Amino acid sequence: MNRRLLTLIVLIVCGTGLYLWWFSDTKVITRSTESLIECFEKDADDGRFGGAINTSTFRDLLDDGISFKIERDDIPYTAILGSYIEKGELVQMLSGLSQSSAIVKISNKKITILDIEDEQASVNLSFHITTEKLPSNLDSDINCNLTYKKVAGDWKVSEAVVK
Repeated sequence: MNRRLLTLIVLIVCGTGLYLWWFSDTKVITRSTESLIECFEKDADDGRFGGAINTSTFRDLLDDGISFKIERDDIPYTAILGSYIEKGELVQMLSGLSQSSAIVKISNKKITILDIEDEQASVNLSFHITTEKLPSNLDSDINCNLTYKKVAGDWKVSEAVVK
């Protein structure tokens, strides 16, 4: 009986520790950032269904009042779009990308959580993006700072600044 009780206690303690670790703010924000960047990856044979799922996931990760700023002029369409883009425009852009014949590859992802305080977190995301079959191909290193805010218990991106 003692052995079973001890085994049960150890399992409960380990399970609780794993639960607390998996659902910690750091892990949740890291997983959200990975999901965010995965929304942009696209193969030539990805169908509309996959694009719709990515667009839905992308929309769910963003705060309604998101501020998106591009501080670079070497990224195509920056001059046309302006430096600030709203959530609806971001979702439409991703939807258009997912329905195009473009191939988008993302590599060298690096996520660094800089700070978590109360209901806000700062994250640095850097990656290399390569696109093919767009009017203007992109082969560039991207570095952006993301600000997450806790909205109704979920961490949402409220600001993104591309450098």
